[in-house]
Amino acid sequence: MHGLIAVRLPGRDRWDRQAPRGNKPGVDAHFSLDEERLAWPVRPEFNEVDYPVLYAAPHPAVLRGLRSAEDRPQLWRTLPTAL
Repeated sequence: MHGLIAVRLPGRDRWDRQAPRGNKPGVDAHFSLDEERLAWPVRPEFNEVDYPVLYAAPHPAVLRGLRSAEDRPQLWRTLPTAL
């Protein structure tokens, strides 16, 4: 699971999604007003899904996983893989 954020800039009539990580060699997700540029594309062949809905708060299952994990390996085991 990879989370995105969304921003609504003054004077814009839409929310723009951004990947909060990326921009390293081979990954260019710099913010653009003209097009969405996420760090990694969705790969349907790996059953990846893009949920185009924007939520005001994170999904409760994601928050539970983040709050309960003591370290990254435990987070990988407990974070939901689907919503």
